[in-house]
Amino acid sequence: MSTLRSINIWQRMDKWFLVLYLLLVVMGLSTVYSSSVGDDVGSLFSWKEDYGKQFYWILISLFLGFMILLMEGNFLKNSSYIVYGVVIFLLILVLFMPSINGAHSWFKIGSFTIQPAEFAKVACALALARYLSTSGVKIENFRTKMNVFLLLICPMVLIVLEPDPGTGLVFLSFIFVMYREGLSGNVLLLGFFSLIIGVISVYIASFETVEINDAVIQKIVASGEKFDPEKYDELARPSGFFSNNYILAAIMLLFGLAGMLIVKFFVMPRYRKKYYPAVIWSTLFAILFILSINWAYDNVFQDRHRTRFQIQFGLKLDRKGAGYNIYQALSAIGSGEVTGKGFLEGTLSNNKFKHVPEQSTDFIFCSWGEERGFLGSLVLISVFVAFLLRAIIIAERQRSVFTRIFAYSVASIMFFHFMINLGMVIGLAPVIGIPLPFFSKGGSAILGFSVMVFILLRLDAERKDVLR
Repeated sequence: MSTLRSINIWQRMDKWFLVLYLLLVVMGLSTVYSSSVGDDVGSLFSWKEDYGKQFYWILISLFLGFMILLMEGNFLKNSSYIVYGVVIFLLILVLFMPSINGAHSWFKIGSFTIQPAEFAKVACALALARYLSTSGVKIENFRTKMNVFLLLICPMVLIVLEPDPGTGLVFLSFIFVMYREGLSGNVLLLGFFSLIIGVISVYIASFETVEINDAVIQKIVASGEKFDPEKYDELARPSGFFSNNYILAAIMLLFGLAGMLIVKFFVMPRYRKKYYPAVIWSTLFAILFILSINWAYDNVFQDRHRTRFQIQFGLKLDRKGAGYNIYQALSAIGSGEVTGKGFLEGTLSNNKFKHVPEQSTDFIFCSWGEERGFLGSLVLISVFVAFLLRAIIIAERQRSVFTRIFAYSVASIMFFHFMINLGMVIGLAPVIGIPLPFFSKGGSAILGFSVMVFILLRLDAERKDVLR
């Protein structure tokens, strides 16, 4: 029966989606290889090398993907909450693991490291799809919105506490899934304004930090003491400092009061009961959001995160310090010009010259851009866009609500990763450590992304057999 099931799966599988996935994986592996080689070009099968490890992780991902294809769709659906619970447990447990690079994000077993945050995305996609596809659950209900909020905020908070704020932000991508399932467009509007308020709040905190640090430095220099530049990033706003973000929160309160007056005098009486709660909750959310960002800037974000924000806002240059990666990556991409230097011909983004730090992880796009140039970068973007569009096509042809929601979750997560990673490499977004799917080196990342793809392939193969 398993052989027959395998044949049916292969016949019904979306081969275009599979081909695009394999194409991205091969492109990614070649880029990891070229960015990791040094003076000697080693074997692809060498476990000692980064590209060798990536190759074996891809094989593991393909094997696991094959096993997923042999599973029943109902088994995947019924296991959603169990997978979510296990991942939440792992996210709690990893907080007690030894720190690696300043974060409690990995389980280390010999030479293996596993990052449960990468699997939290899969778990949330499954759990969200299972919950919203339950009979009687409607996104319009307040209780449903709160349950979805709790489902997403739990892993997000645990990941931020590691601290890994970049991966935590990925969970915001589920807002697109909620919108497709009937969430009011006002929520997207609220999200847009939240983004603006968030950027303003971080800018205020960054500006105040730079201003205070500069004042302290001038005081040290004026006193005749020797200033140690290495301690510059350790300077921050003193505890209890009254930030301008408190003033911003007060301004939001005034806007809320103004909104209440507008509703009272310019809205018909029968509609006022609907608008009053909206104004009140929006105002409270804005105030709490500003204060939470202000608190997180001082207590959650590390010195390197704060410095990256300062560089992003143009408040600090630091070409030889925290801003080194960005400037080096831009020079590597620019050196590729139109057609690139050719495979293994990169001089700025490989392991030989180490011109770009993290050139095989977060900044791997600069390796591709240097070797393939503008045209090659256009090809990469085109393939990735085709991959995302195919995921949306798969989502829209489903009878099963569960599969549709999961498919949109996959597309949203991939889109968020793709846009933020490219944005931070070319200087349009802060460097927050988000990998480029199927390209950035990392076993947990390639495994997590691949599991999402193969689960979607398996569920889609049953689309004609499932009524809901």
